[in-house]
Amino acid sequence: MARKTSRKPRKKEELKLAKSDYQFPGEARAYWTAVGATFAAFLMLVVFFFATMYSGINGWAGGEGIKGWEGIEWPWIIGPLVYPIVSIIAGNLFATRHTKQLIKQGGRHAKVMPNNIGDLHKVLVRLSSLAGVKLPNMYLLDDDAPYIYSIPGGPGTIVATKALRDQFAEDEFAVLLAREVGHIKSGHMGLILANTYIANANIALKVLLFPLLLIRLLSQGWEDVADFTADRVACLLSGSAALLNQTMVKKAALVDKHAEVSTEDLRAFMEGGDMSTDSAQMERQFRLGQFIASVPNMQDRIEQLSEWLRTDHYVQVHEKMERIRAQFSGQPVAG
Repeated sequence: MARKTSRKPRKKEELKLAKSDYQFPGEARAYWTAVGATFAAFLMLVVFFFATMYSGINGWAGGEGIKGWEGIEWPWIIGPLVYPIVSIIAGNLFATRHTKQLIKQGGRHAKVMPNNIGDLHKVLVRLSSLAGVKLPNMYLLDDDAPYIYSIPGGPGTIVATKALRDQFAEDEFAVLLAREVGHIKSGHMGLILANTYIANANIALKVLLFPLLLIRLLSQGWEDVADFTADRVACLLSGSAALLNQTMVKKAALVDKHAEVSTEDLRAFMEGGDMSTDSAQMERQFRLGQFIASVPNMQDRIEQLSEWLRTDHYVQVHEKMERIRAQFSGQPVAG
């Protein structure tokens, strides 16, 4: 008589957000166009140098050309090929140096952990779990300047200030975190950070890290598209495009010292009455419209997100996101 064997139930495969669910069309192409064109430029230098040595023109190599592989000046071949890579690495090291000093000064009291700033840690755990990424490190710095950004390395690190958090409601600040998680999931941090650093570097460093400067010039369009992608992730994780748009405008108004609108104006507009009967509300809308149009990329970001919300692709991804959300409902996840 055959012995009955019990089979373990097959573990149900967890749903995860795929890159095709949220990546803005053309982002990968824009990235590889910028990076690839830079490497191609230095590859052309190598080819030119090799051809010059081989042919012996202009008096190079004694005017006779090289004789076999032993005559090749390998440092002149390898150097230009690794130069762009070294520049990107150096740019990131220089760019993160100041942040790491601030983190060190903040100490353990600045690190977001279950037993330190626990409410924020719970939000970060939830967002990371929904996005399907490892839990990033996060530090909340005691700084008067309102900012939030991510740096590469390991699972990624999110750096924000108390000055920024104090200006936002919990759900609004969660949206800002969701955007950073979106950048981390998409792998944007390295190039964005390097581009930001080289843009503000002095002339000497721009010359020294010329490949990085070239990448920045070629990738300006990619940075806009990367923002579109991060906005999509934040919209999916937060579940509210309106909240995302409101938070983006509020942050821009907070950061811009010369803005003609304030966060109070935005709050009053969101809570205001009918514009057809409220002249103050009409004035707020006019000034907010002018401000949004003046912020680089802001109008495009709002429009691109609105267009995506009207597509069948968004409907499908939104349904998938709800199933992912149900997977983690009431469960302790990530960590």
